[in-house]
Amino acid sequence: MNPIQIPSEGGQQLNVLGIPMVIRIHGRDTGGVVAVVESHDVAGGGPPPHVHHREDETFQVLEGEYEWTVGGKTFVAQKGATIFAPRGIAHTYRYLGQTPGRLMCIITPSGFEGFFEEVSALSPQQQQDIPHVMEIARGYEFEILPPPGE
Repeated sequence: MNPIQIPSEGGQQLNVLGIPMVIRIHGRDTGGVVAVVESHDVAGGGPPPHVHHREDETFQVLEGEYEWTVGGKTFVAQKGATIFAPRGIAHTYRYLGQTPGRLMCIITPSGFEGFFEEVSALSPQQQQDIPHVMEIARGYEFEILPPPGE
């Protein structure tokens, strides 16, 4: 494996369900050890509750304030906070700010960045076909949970 340095404007630009994302380090460049993805979140934005069955995620809040629920515990995380969401544990977050927020996500082992690539390759209309997106998610052992109370 070789050292990797990505400039601040570098990386693979994606749009996943309306969220601008950047794959800063792809798993193919680390032998599958790790991937690093940055998201640029809008007010109220964030993923539905979900579980990763094959990777852990470590998040660093780069800009803004987020409400998190990890393993049933809800808390607010501000710029500089680090959150670890282990595989098999349900988690979600929601961006609380009005200006775009930014999160860095370290995925170990890598592979889940492929989900972002697959969804980003769909047209905006195809991305709204939630059953199709959920089918893609299943291929990554990524389980999208029903909203609370359902």
